[in-house]
Amino acid sequence: MINPGKAEKWAARSARLSARLRENLKRRKEQARGRKAEDVAAADADIGAAPDFRRNPGGKVGGGSGGPGTGRGG
Repeated sequence: MINPGKAEKWAARSARLSARLRENLKRRKEQARGRKAEDVAAADADIGAAPDFRRNPGGKVGGGSGGPGTGRGG
């Protein structure tokens, strides 16, 4: 059987966890809204830029040794 003190303790814990979850959800939604605004601003800035269809747009071009970073085997 559960003691009355124990039930109160669990109820308080449950209330605390519920409040924390609500706050966490609010914070995450606000972050998502901020990221969406940043994406829209970045998309607006990129209008008119030519698309980059290279396979590895940020990688090095030529001059490599063919090592592990190039994906050409070893």
